Amino acid sequence: MRENENPCIYVTCRGFALRTGSRRGTAGTAADCPARGSPVLKSNFLKVCWQQTKNDKNSLIMIEIVILTRWSPDINAADGSMAYGKGDGFLGKYKTINYKCFLKGLFFVLLFLAGLKGAVLLLYPPNEIIRTWHCFYALEKGEAEVLVVGSSHAYSTFDPWVISQSTGMSSYVLASNSQNTVQAYFNVKEALHYQQPKAIILEAFSLDNNNNFRYGDTPDRDWKKEANIDGMRFGLTKLEAVMEQYEGRNWSYALLPIARCHSNWTDIVSIGSNLNFYMKGIRNFSSFRPSRTSMSADTQRLYAEADYNPAEWVISGSNELYFHKLAQLCREEGIPFYVVMAPMYDVYIRSINYDSCFEKISSLAESEGVYYLDCNRHYNEIGLTAQDFEDAFNGYHHLNGSGAEKVTRFVMDMLYVQEKE
Repeated sequence: MRENENPCIYVTCRGFALRTGSRRGTAGTAADCPARGSPVLKSNFLKVCWQQTKNDKNSLIMIEIVILTRWSPDINAADGSMAYGKGDGFLGKYKTINYKCFLKGLFFVLLFLAGLKGAVLLLYPPNEIIRTWHCFYALEKGEAEVLVVGSSHAYSTFDPWVISQSTGMSSYVLASNSQNTVQAYFNVKEALHYQQPKAIILEAFSLDNNNNFRYGDTPDRDWKKEANIDGMRFGLTKLEAVMEQYEGRNWSYALLPIARCHSNWTDIVSIGSNLNFYMKGIRNFSSFRPSRTSMSADTQRLYAEADYNPAEWVISGSNELYFHKLAQLCREEGIPFYVVMAPMYDVYIRSINYDSCFEKISSLAESEGVYYLDCNRHYNEIGLTAQDFEDAFNGYHHLNGSGAEKVTRFVMDMLYVQEKE
């Protein structure tokens, strides 16, 4: 392209007369129009030319945009057509964009993407995490006045029905298996695009040493993290979540779930389960999922016989960083933010160095001025027994329905008092 030579755009309008000063879509007469090929609208970047072509059948108006390196239309005096010669600039031969073809191409691209989305919905292995997201997006505005995020401790502890009975507010538990504070931050950020909660609760077990599965036998890949991100709608928040939680070489792996589930087309049971969920079950799905068992005498005995573990509680650097970001986000949005530790079986608590856990989390919360409620410090006040926990000898200690009801009611009462103060 020559120096000081700007690209020009010529717009040829066939089948109607475009006149200077007329509103868009208003046709002028031949008398109103300038000579063929002369500029109707001219600026540094856009030149619009009028050309009249005889059309007895009043066929569909077609607009062609021709990008040139110079103002050089050649007018055929015989039929009034406009031809363009080979330009001198870097564009070489001038290109013509046919809008009709463009719209056809766009339609087929959108159709392909819709088919791809449908395939993912049907072929994705059924799990509660991705369904928690779909149910969230189906909520009406204002149906998540209390938003709870965190790990499985969150979705087995906070009972939306009890929250409604205690506070008169609706709630939603946007929790997932092994969800750490990094994931919780992006879940809240995504949720704020659709809901305006009056309070946000982070279940404190998310403040552990979970480093988003960056290491181990399958570094950077774990179905729980994948499902949480797969459930999000595509947008800037999802892209940011992928870029933060995955190494660059795994971004396409994270953003294209069809590559992970395309082989499930023979799994009729999974396809049927997904089809039934999307057709009938979204509004009936509950994000509250307590354990269905109660601790047996044998499991209690195993806890009683367990050796003491002096190891200190560890909060990963990424979890600490994103806790500060989450606290800041809530402040910017003017939303009260609370940290609550769901209870664990008291015999187990006495077998570990729980003081280090309480001190580190309470110190972190205090640094942001966030209220921290540790239910393990109110075990007797809540009225918990071994039968309020699941029948499993592990470090999860999920509550069952009776335990969740007791804890949810206690937490709501405590937070209500805190809010009044």
